[in-house]
Amino acid sequence: MTKTLKSTLLSIALVTTLSAAQAQTALHAGFVENADVFMYMDISSMNASPFSKAIEEQQTPEAKALADEKTALFTAATGLDQDDVISMVFSMDIDNIDFQAQDPAELEKAQAIVAIELAKAITLEQAKAGLENMSEEGEMPAELTITTVDGIEVIKLVSSDAGEGPDSAFGTLSEDGKTFLMAFNTLSLKDALARIKAGEMSAPTADMATAMTSVGDSHVRIVLVLPPMARQKIQEGIQATVAQGGMGAMIAPFATAKSLIMSANTTQDLDFSLSLDLDNTGNATQASGMIQGMLPMLSMGLGPQAMELVQKVSISSAESVISLKVALSPGDINKITETAAGMPMGVE
Repeated sequence: MTKTLKSTLLSIALVTTLSAAQAQTALHAGFVENADVFMYMDISSMNASPFSKAIEEQQTPEAKALADEKTALFTAATGLDQDDVISMVFSMDIDNIDFQAQDPAELEKAQAIVAIELAKAITLEQAKAGLENMSEEGEMPAELTITTVDGIEVIKLVSSDAGEGPDSAFGTLSEDGKTFLMAFNTLSLKDALARIKAGEMSAPTADMATAMTSVGDSHVRIVLVLPPMARQKIQEGIQATVAQGGMGAMIAPFATAKSLIMSANTTQDLDFSLSLDLDNTGNATQASGMIQGMLPMLSMGLGPQAMELVQKVSISSAESVISLKVALSPGDINKITETAAGMPMGVE
């Protein structure tokens, strides 16, 4: 069987899996050509899970009142309530981005898209009002206008936080008003709209298709498949650090990193899984042992609650892949929150 046929079959399998989670349109729009980064969130299933309900019940009356106030303001602006947001998909092609330039404008050239699938249609004015609501809460500092760019009506977001991230971004809606799209450039928006019209996603690479299929129907799925150039840069950077001696040798096994997969399910507990493919069996074995040895030491300074949580973490390696798994109850999340609240803040 050729690689092309394998990739095609895997693509069919992952679309079947994801469409069952009511993410068909968002997946079509939100998966760019040659994607190296992919994220999917089944928001409706997460919100309806026993775990999420239990977390809500743990909120203090003050926190619950604040959350209800924010929800009410967002509903007033958009006409949407919590149950109307079905899923979110994000993907990005990082092959041609010069991360060493440390120039936020690099992202403005990227093929990258966020697609949010809604249960009911909204207008561009409502979407703008929702974004403005987020801006007022400090979650998205930007000036927003509705305008026409490159032949499509968009919400243009111009950053009001100088020096932080790209200077601008664009948002628009699918023809039926049920999928909201955001991108750094209008070309990405046009491609997304074309995929919705065609009713199909871009074909993933063989490595990406394999990774996407491996996470199944998890509520949260994050996949990073490093392109050859990125792998080379990482390897060169780690080798330079190792050559300096000291603690640098500890990161040496990670120089061959190939891909990272994270997934999470919210049922009764939060079941979290992370897999790192180091493309080298010896490096995976070495890194796994090192992480297992370091976890208890790292948690000692955080008190007995942290030690208790670390004992729930399972770390293993199989061939070239390191796997980390942990199941956290709502009570565990409460302990983490309490521990974090008790930690001293950094001094600037």
